[in-house]
Amino acid sequence: MNSLSVLQDEHSLQQTLRGLYREEELSAQTIRYTRLIDEFSRSEHADGQAFLIRAPGRVNLIGEHTDYNDCPVLPMAVDRDIIGICTPRDDRKVVVTDTDASFGSCRFTIDEPVPAHRPGHWGNYIQAAVQGLKDQQLEIRGFSLMIDSTIPSAAGLSSSSALVVLSALAALHAGGLQMENLRLAQLAAAAERYTGTAGGGMDQAAILLGETSRVLKIDFAPLRCRTVPFPEDHRILIAHSSISAPKTGSAMEAYNLRSLECSLAAALIGSYEVLQGRARCTLLGELPSGYDPSIALKQTGYTKDELQRHLGELCEEVPLRARLLSALEKSAEPSEGFSLLKRSRHVLSERRRVEQAARALEAGDMHSLGELMHVSHESCRDDMQISCTELDTLVEIGRQSGCIGCRLTGAGFGGCTVHLVHKDLLQDYRNQLSKRFYRDCMGITDPDRFLFTVVPSAGARILI
Repeated sequence: MNSLSVLQDEHSLQQTLRGLYREEELSAQTIRYTRLIDEFSRSEHADGQAFLIRAPGRVNLIGEHTDYNDCPVLPMAVDRDIIGICTPRDDRKVVVTDTDASFGSCRFTIDEPVPAHRPGHWGNYIQAAVQGLKDQQLEIRGFSLMIDSTIPSAAGLSSSSALVVLSALAALHAGGLQMENLRLAQLAAAAERYTGTAGGGMDQAAILLGETSRVLKIDFAPLRCRTVPFPEDHRILIAHSSISAPKTGSAMEAYNLRSLECSLAAALIGSYEVLQGRARCTLLGELPSGYDPSIALKQTGYTKDELQRHLGELCEEVPLRARLLSALEKSAEPSEGFSLLKRSRHVLSERRRVEQAARALEAGDMHSLGELMHVSHESCRDDMQISCTELDTLVEIGRQSGCIGCRLTGAGFGGCTVHLVHKDLLQDYRNQLSKRFYRDCMGITDPDRFLFTVVPSAGARILI
């Protein structure tokens, strides 16, 4: 750990940041970090040894709603991030502040039961990280942390998971502890469920395992990762639909419903497979590649009564049956019923698309990758039903304007789209989106705040 004077050395700071950001952004990022250090140095928490920490956001090129089914994903960490300056404390308190004063602060004591804030409050993600480490019987200590973020919130770029990872790294380093990245990714994914989201492990793994200029092919059960080079002559443009997608309220309920429907589909398919004399599955990812879920599931939606009866009669795994029946009881029945066939069809076809996309990227076949992105969006729209009018319109205009591939990214229900564009066409393409979507469709006169280019970035780490 370092004194604040060490961190305030601009030359050393710039050398530390080189490679994390594009060269043309290095000066602005150095100023950003310097302002954070200076603001922290004037705060009441500036005593003691300090360290800098960074956790990037992530964008998923393809593989939506597959991770919690133990199916692969193809994301990358990006150069939009949360940065923090942290010092250990002599007591058991955690105090976190944001450079944006409107967020207020998060304060709690490690050893005391801490009730969750309202759903979506940023403090929940800090508490989730600390609670996750406590659950591992680790002897962590208090810390003071000040953060600054360039990841847009409620955009599908994992600002919440970045905060969980950043907080976990802060707690570990403040206590003189270390944890291997794969293990920490699994811990952070489990810990984030404290906030009420029934997610998988893609976000945390991408944030921790990211590499400069590389896309990540992440598989689950067990968690593992290999990297694929991203070509220098192509760009990733992020376009925000202007519709927020917070992990709260109706958006969280819709996300968790998709997770439950996938679990229910796997349970019914598993029971069907047992009746055919084959092995039971408990997750869709355990099914063979190319499995046709329509042989086990009906075309129309299921009522709650039907599912309760099926689970009671066919599901012999007692803990699984109890968990699903409990979750089902707490869920409102959708007007069209529980759409198990559509959800499983999306997950299984998306798994194949991820594998094909990874091979296309390795071969430098960007047009095949782009076509897979287009088909993925259609599946997200029609079978997973996580899109919205604004996302669909943005994707359609993107296709008409000459992108190689585009699709929604993240949990859906708003947020961002990801666009694959050749570097020579980027500016014209950006101008097309600005005019045809933001100005003509949405009446937005300052579209630049909704459009930004990202590059594959290094993963979360202690910097100095």
